[in-house]
Amino acid sequence: MGLFAFIITLVAISSVARIVERRRHSAPLPGESVRVDTEELRRLSDTISDLSGRVERLEEERDFYRDLLEPPSSSRKLPPPNSGP
Repeated sequence: MGLFAFIITLVAISSVARIVERRRHSAPLPGESVRVDTEELRRLSDTISDLSGRVERLEEERDFYRDLLEPPSSSRKLPPPNSGP
């Protein structure tokens, strides 16, 4: 192995070691609990509630327009007028 190959190998090993070290420190362990701010949880809850309300309104509008665009059924037709006495 030449000097150049030896230096390249050392640089590669050093780079891989740095990457592994960074990932180990930045990634939470499976058993660790994630700390979440209560203010952030409240905002998330408000956002989910707001989105849920919007979805309900959209579903109501969808049903309204679906009913409006449906062709009239036979039960909706007016009865024919009676032929005089």
